[in-house]
Amino acid sequence: MSFAVTVVVGLAVALTVSVGLMAGLDAYAAVILGLILAFGWLAISVARRTSGRTIAPARCSECGGVGSPNAPYCKHCGARLS
Repeated sequence: MSFAVTVVVGLAVALTVSVGLMAGLDAYAAVILGLILAFGWLAISVARRTSGRTIAPARCSECGGVGSPNAPYCKHCGARLS
């Protein structure tokens, strides 16, 4: 997914820069271009950071209840989670 996000953001930035250069950049266009670049960088960094890692909920072996993977005890029956 991070590769797809990188490609989409790269194409969007290239399109925005080319349209801005053809139309002539003024102050507002420069600010908007800066915001697009900042959000693009944010999208790429989030996609790279989250790629490949999934967090599954913990299941209690006593009652089968679903809870947080970091919880020490089951919130349904109180049994210790491993």
